[in-house]
Amino acid sequence: MSQNRNKILIVEDDDNLRKVLVDGLSGTGSELLEAGDGEQAVAVIVDQRPDLILLDLLLPKLDGFAVLERLRRYPEAKLAATRVVVLSNLWSNKDILRARALKVDEYFVKANTNIEDVFVKIKLILSQHP
Repeated sequence: MSQNRNKILIVEDDDNLRKVLVDGLSGTGSELLEAGDGEQAVAVIVDQRPDLILLDLLLPKLDGFAVLERLRRYPEAKLAATRVVVLSNLWSNKDILRARALKVDEYFVKANTNIEDVFVKIKLILSQHP
């Protein structure tokens, strides 16, 4: 496996949607990692050090905001700066502003989003990744 291969962590508790996301990103040439809850996401982030995280906010065990807060406080600067795209059912201004304050790259509301737009944004972010 090439060292230059990007790793994408998909954090989504809905198994069907997670499968759609994995299938949709399988053509990126990236290594795809999965987590079904927030605690699992934190463990995978620390262990695998993904280049980008596609993050739901409504998660069991530890919500996406808590995952983001832990990530941004991580002592290793490169890991703390991991790129994050949110895909959530939370659509209030308050939630979007809270996520933006935690330095997410993009915020998509599931109900208002064509899933292809998410894939395009992820590919764009990865193409700009140093």
